[in-house]
Amino acid sequence: MNKKLFILISHFYDLANTTKVYLTKMLPINEENVKLVALGGINNGTEIGTEPMQILQAIEENPEINEIFIFSDLGSATLAAESISTMVEDKLVYVAKGAFVENTFSAYVLANVGASFDEVKKAAEEKVIK
Repeated sequence: MNKKLFILISHFYDLANTTKVYLTKMLPINEENVKLVALGGINNGTEIGTEPMQILQAIEENPEINEIFIFSDLGSATLAAESISTMVEDKLVYVAKGAFVENTFSAYVLANVGASFDEVKKAAEEKVIK
């Protein structure tokens, strides 16, 4: 069982952080299985936007975690995550492209109970509206 790093990135820091809080209120975090990091905004989160290097920094600050899931609110944050993922070696990195809250929650539930990378990835890919 490998610990997963969930990076929640939004153009507005408060949205990423509130999503992080929401996840842990819905299901208390099992810190042996998951670490949640909320990122967002520019100029220390005071303005709307994303800083791609924040994503790389979050990954580098957790060298012991080799399974990384990145969830973003909008397309440009997803593009930033995809760009950074190409710079990461020797780790499994998945950039989710589904609904921010719903797909993050589905993946978090499985990761929290120790599911495999592929199981968590499948939950992150699940279409909310079919």
